Amino acid sequence: MRFGARRKAQGVGIAVLAMSFALAGCGTGTKLGGADVAKKVLPPGESLPAELRTVADKPSSRPLAAKKCSYFSDTPGGWCKDAVAAGDAGYRSSDKSRTARFHVVVYRSDTAARKAFRLWGPYVRNSSTKYQVLNAETLGSESVAFAGNKDWTRDDQKLVIHQGQFIGTVEYRGSTAQGTADPTLIKLAKMFTERMRQGD
Repeated sequence: MRFGARRKAQGVGIAVLAMSFALAGCGTGTKLGGADVAKKVLPPGESLPAELRTVADKPSSRPLAAKKCSYFSDTPGGWCKDAVAAGDAGYRSSDKSRTARFHVVVYRSDTAARKAFRLWGPYVRNSSTKYQVLNAETLGSESVAFAGNKDWTRDDQKLVIHQGQFIGTVEYRGSTAQGTADPTLIKLAKMFTERMRQGD
C-alpha cells in the first residue's frame, strides 16, 4: 500500500499498491467476463470532481492467476480466494498535490466477496502501528476506512467497500482530515459504490 515510507520508497510503494489489489483466481464470474466487468465499474475522469480529473493511470483490468496471491504483502492473507479479475485507475489534481486511486476486484459471487472483505477489518485493526481506523459512514454492504499512522502517511486515506460480487477500494491522498474520513474520499467512494451496484 502507499502507506509505507513514502519519502524513502515512493516508487516501490506505488508499484506495490497498484499490484496489491490485482490478486485473484481465474475464470469469468459474469456473462461479460470478469476483466470486462472490472473495467466497466472503474470511474471515467468526468465522474470525478473537477480538481481530480487529470489522468494518472488509465482505467485497466485483467484476469488474474490465483498463485500470484502469495507474492504480495500488505494485504490480509487469503483475501483473494475466489477472485477472478481486477482493475484500477488513477487520477490527480493538476498540481499533483492530491490523488485518487480506484481498485476493484471481481469475485465469483457475493458470498466469496463477503468472505474476502471480512478479512480487512481485523487486518487493519491489528496493524495499529501502520494504520488508523477512521470514523466513516458505511458504504455498500459493508466498508472500512483507514489512514496511514505515520507523520508522512497521515494524508493518505483509504476506504475498502464490499458491494455484491465486488470489493472496491478508493484511496485519496492529500487529505487534511484527522480521525475521520475526508469528505472528498466519501464523495468518491459513494460514486464508486454506485458504479459497482450497477455493474453487479
